[in-house]
Amino acid sequence: MTTVERPASGQLRAVRWKPVDQVLRRYSTTSLLILLDAALASPDCARLHDHLLLLWTRVLRRAAQPGDEAGAQDLPVLIEATVRAAPGRMAVTEAEPRDPRALVRFEAAARRLLVHPGQLDHPLIVLRQTRTTALAVDDQLAMVHGFTLTDVLELVLQYTDHAVQVLAPTWPRPTAELADRFACGVVPAEMDAARALADLDPEVLAGRCRDAERARRALDWLTADLARMPLRYHPSTPLLGPVLAVRAHGRHRLVPVSAALDTLAAAVARLIADLPDPGAAQKRLHQFTVDRTAGLLGLTHTPVHPDPVEVIGSDSLRYDTAVVSALPGHLPARIEEARATLPPPRAGRGRLVVYGGPAVLGPEVITDTAYLHVEELAEVLADAEGDPSLPALFTAELTAHPGVDAIAYREPLHAWQAWHRDGTLLLPGPHRAEVAVVPAAGYDMSWRRAADWARVDDVLAAAGLPTSLDWRFARLTEPDPGAAGPYADLLQPGDAPTGRGGFDGMLVRVSTTPPLVVVAAPCTGPGALLDALSMAGLADSIRTTLASIPVLAAHITLPDGTPLTLQLTETSHLHQSPEQAEPDPAPANVDDAAGAGEWWPVRAGADPATGRIGIEVDPFLLAAFSGDGHPGHRALGRLLHHLAASVRAGRAAPPGAGQQEFTTAWDTALPVLRLISDATSQPSAAPPFTLPRSRHVHIRALRIAAAAVRRARIGAGIWHGPDACRTGGPGEQLLHTLESTLDQQIRTHHPDLVPELARQLNAALAQRTRGQHEVTVNLALPWGANWEPEAARRQREDATAITALQLLLQHAIAHPPSGDQAPDIVAVADLVALAELVCHCGTTAVGAARRLHDLHLTIHPTGIFTLTTDEDLDDQDDPAPAGGDAETLAHLGFDADAYDHARHADFLARARTCGDHPRPPITPGDLPVAGERTPLPYTAPPLAPGSPQHRADQLLHQHWGFGLAALHAVLATSAGWPTGSDGTATVTSAELIAEAAAWSALPDTELAAAVDRLRLHPGNADTGHPHPYTEVERRPRTLTHPLIDHGGRLLLLPWLLTTAAELYGSYLDDGRLPHPDLPAEVRDALRRHRQLLDQRLETDVEAVARTAGLPHRARLLEKTAAQHGILRLPGEIDLLIADPATGRLWVVEAKNPEQGVAVHHVLQHVQRFERYRDKLLAKTAVINDHTAGAAQLCGAPGHLTWRTVPLIVTRTVEPAGFLTDPQVAYTSADHLAALLAATSDPLPGWNGPGQPEAPVSR
Repeated sequence: MTTVERPASGQLRAVRWKPVDQVLRRYSTTSLLILLDAALASPDCARLHDHLLLLWTRVLRRAAQPGDEAGAQDLPVLIEATVRAAPGRMAVTEAEPRDPRALVRFEAAARRLLVHPGQLDHPLIVLRQTRTTALAVDDQLAMVHGFTLTDVLELVLQYTDHAVQVLAPTWPRPTAELADRFACGVVPAEMDAARALADLDPEVLAGRCRDAERARRALDWLTADLARMPLRYHPSTPLLGPVLAVRAHGRHRLVPVSAALDTLAAAVARLIADLPDPGAAQKRLHQFTVDRTAGLLGLTHTPVHPDPVEVIGSDSLRYDTAVVSALPGHLPARIEEARATLPPPRAGRGRLVVYGGPAVLGPEVITDTAYLHVEELAEVLADAEGDPSLPALFTAELTAHPGVDAIAYREPLHAWQAWHRDGTLLLPGPHRAEVAVVPAAGYDMSWRRAADWARVDDVLAAAGLPTSLDWRFARLTEPDPGAAGPYADLLQPGDAPTGRGGFDGMLVRVSTTPPLVVVAAPCTGPGALLDALSMAGLADSIRTTLASIPVLAAHITLPDGTPLTLQLTETSHLHQSPEQAEPDPAPANVDDAAGAGEWWPVRAGADPATGRIGIEVDPFLLAAFSGDGHPGHRALGRLLHHLAASVRAGRAAPPGAGQQEFTTAWDTALPVLRLISDATSQPSAAPPFTLPRSRHVHIRALRIAAAAVRRARIGAGIWHGPDACRTGGPGEQLLHTLESTLDQQIRTHHPDLVPELARQLNAALAQRTRGQHEVTVNLALPWGANWEPEAARRQREDATAITALQLLLQHAIAHPPSGDQAPDIVAVADLVALAELVCHCGTTAVGAARRLHDLHLTIHPTGIFTLTTDEDLDDQDDPAPAGGDAETLAHLGFDADAYDHARHADFLARARTCGDHPRPPITPGDLPVAGERTPLPYTAPPLAPGSPQHRADQLLHQHWGFGLAALHAVLATSAGWPTGSDGTATVTSAELIAEAAAWSALPDTELAAAVDRLRLHPGNADTGHPHPYTEVERRPRTLTHPLIDHGGRLLLLPWLLTTAAELYGSYLDDGRLPHPDLPAEVRDALRRHRQLLDQRLETDVEAVARTAGLPHRARLLEKTAAQHGILRLPGEIDLLIADPATGRLWVVEAKNPEQGVAVHHVLQHVQRFERYRDKLLAKTAVINDHTAGAAQLCGAPGHLTWRTVPLIVTRTVEPAGFLTDPQVAYTSADHLAALLAATSDPLPGWNGPGQPEAPVSR
């Protein structure tokens, strides 16, 4: 083992000056200082900053001398001599230097000043620490020194601001090639700028400060004689100490700008040591720290007189926080006091100490408590984009350090970056008696964040708004095509949710080029017409339109760079309409008469001094956005032009675009809002679904699963095909272990888990239903293509979460939990993530066991496993199982991912074909209130007498004691039941029956029977079958039995009940009901309805051929075919189409099978369609032998050269089209026209929208 000795401080400081002096002797002192000032400030020389600063001090300590003019070309010679002479000086090799070209600003003394980061670690954190500390110590420092720490902060930043303004235009632009190069060089322009700074009198900077006299006293205190300064080098200590200006060569000279923040850091420590009453300062500092922490965590109330150790607990997120603060010298003791005050360590609960003050902890080894400076916490929350669960989960992993004794890091932000990026710091595995070390991040997270947000923060500050770090939710977004600068979306919630799925706070949309801020405050009072999502969409659309169209962007861009700030507020008050008011003359500053005589009763205003305009969105304006939205869009465009023109005029700016030019450009855009205000019977309350579902949570679930695999002693290895899924094999063992683990996890919870799971399921369904409605509407509008990726994301994420929640809720009903673990949000998140893992593994394994697809299983000794259908493996390295033959190894090759993709593509195509069909405009008084449920009178389900559905209803009365009317009445009554703050309700069966009877006037006996049939209780929730969650259509489930029995009462989940009602309606339309125990007579009656649907499909398919103008023959019977010379046809052909242009004879089989997603249902489809396929191929073979006769049967000439194309047409996407060898082409009735029009033959397998090489449906 090699031992590396750390150099002693004397070795670090040792410098061999002789070779350096020999080089310096050649050049004049003045030119050397200019060159070194330029290099020290240059971002391209930051890696060798310590060597350059050493040279700078040496030049000033030597006597001034004439000599050659040192230029940029001489810098390498100077650097080489210094590196050789001072090998102990640090060079930045492993980290990314902080780049001042980002032009980051910091607010001091009510001004935002440019910052040069220099070599100070986390300069922005240090600046925020200093600003807070100054609030606590300024009064005492003013008495002692005649100036304050705030004066020092302002003076230092005045210097960096001035220097960066002069130097920044000369710095070369950063390139990827130079980013990793270890080099140091400047360009002549940098030296010219440094020369302009060389004669800057420090007194000038003091004169720019808010209190110039105090600033001059601070400057005197920060000035020292360079010859008397000790200049003892240490990599972590500022070389120059608390010195901003030095006396040398007979004048005062500012230190290099790259050392200015080091000056500030050293000055803080020195000044605090002079406090006459540190206890009073400490008390004030603690108050500021507690207030800052509470604000960051979103707490609405903070103690007026906090305890020395203020403890903040979060039961829902499972961690406790102790807040302390300390002046330099007292931090370790306060940290230990906070650690001792926290509740004792408990499994699954994190412990965090948040501390304030000017000092930060160094490297730490974390055992049971994590530590964050309050400003580090601010950075963590900003990086988490406001998600409060992420810091909680981070703290939990640090303090639990699963698998090791402790976690060590140099800085907590390094640990956060690694955890946030990778999802964990520690991979699952058995415990190891060691300390895990987090590697350094390699860059300053806080500086990079500030650099990314610099332009947005400039715009926000200029608009008088807080900068990004002070918002609860803030994220950067890509600009729209045509806009030049980045966008940002920010949100500051109010004190309480509105209950409508919104909030009572403020949302902001920012564009940097052009500088524009749209501030929207949704109305939270009664009668609000726009919910928060709609208000956000309006703000988004206005930003997009104004920023991406050049004429509009130029008009709203003010010459001095001040952003135009648009304040949108909604009011339910209807402003005075034209009929109620006498007309006023047109505004004098309107540049044409286009708007004369038109009335827009909208309250608006402009403040030229601040660049702010405001529009109050009232029902009159909103009604103008109904229909196609163009009247409202045009009105808003004219109003925006007028308000922006007023601002320009008030600021003595050029007039900008004329009204006609502006409104013409504005009207080329799609309407910024389309109000589709249908009356809705959906539940009024839409609780937000905020369950944590990040990759961090999923890794926690994987850790639980891996531990279970190790406990079960499932051997490590790699298995494929039948070996992986054989009875008693590793796949079955793994699945049994995962299911048992989930069962154990559920049972350890308190019985309150059931209502909590119900609440989460209700919220998830609300999010999906509302989101799907939004997606469906927007896909049909002209901007629909922009919504396609979002539609895919929502569908995937919502389906996964809802499936897991349904599994958990049903299992908890079947096997009620009886433990004592609280069902907090972290516990439920862990359960959902584990349930998602179980669902995925179960569906994959069961499908493989039934040979739908292959199976590949890998289990690592740590318990980590992969279970997949992926076949991209090296067969040479992993031979086939011994004794296996081709028949044993065969599988159908069903591609579930491709099937899901095709279903989603089919959904997109159907949504697009709905087209843009605006509803008629509506009047302001008819606008429905956002999120308000419209009460509807009871109407019985429309069943035509004598129809199969009517007969099924009669039979349901005979067998079950109720019909479809009672089913509808119970579901509708339950869905509309008033709910509590969590969006759910609890009732007795009697209460529900009475309310349903009062609404529908149906007999109580029928309603009672329907309620009983719709209950999900322990008796029917557990089917006793293995892997029941994979048998969706074969068992009672939450969607078919949505009345949740809990504790003798019924849990009503309005969004589950609404979804269940839609499911029942969909099933009934499809000729079935979602009950496996449906009486045979009822099933037969509904099957007759399905026969009608089958006939309708055949008719629709024939209509496609007729519309295409293709000769065809429908329902070609064997007898008819034989009469025309086509012998031995093995069955009826649903549709025969002849296409003379392509020479294709389409042999079409139309099938309308029942839909399902469960493994067994997919397998049934595949097996059934194997028979359909074989019959179709046999029919096609006969037609292929008689192409001339078949063509003539269709009415096409028989002498052409014909080829036959077999095709199966279904109503929806068919799973059988996604096998390895489907043999025939499949498509849907909606896509048939496109397939017939295509010049190329369809490929075997599914042919539909979104498929490779598929024609486009029009």
